[in-house]
Amino acid sequence: MHELTIVESIIDILRGQVKGKITSIKLRIGEMSGVVPDALRFSFQIASEGTIAEGATLYIEHVPLTAKCSDCSETFHIQNYCFECYMCGGSNFKVITGRELMIEEVEVED
Repeated sequence: MHELTIVESIIDILRGQVKGKITSIKLRIGEMSGVVPDALRFSFQIASEGTIAEGATLYIEHVPLTAKCSDCSETFHIQNYCFECYMCGGSNFKVITGRELMIEEVEVED
């Protein structure tokens, strides 16, 4: 379960950047990031014990996997990892969202 390692890294990053107790953390997690949100929430409860994030609320924003077709310029949601433009059937495209794994916002109590 790599989610535990991810959460530990997030807490370490915040420990070095934040003064005070964290009350909430908002993450942006892309559909293709390989992170299971429920496993991340569970890991957060365990890893945050005894840290500046203990008791904090974890919010997760799901970012869909989207791409822009280079052939017809259509922007589309890639569903079921079918890497094909639904408009023209082309496979010449650029993924524009869905690989994110980032800390979007942190609320801190002084």
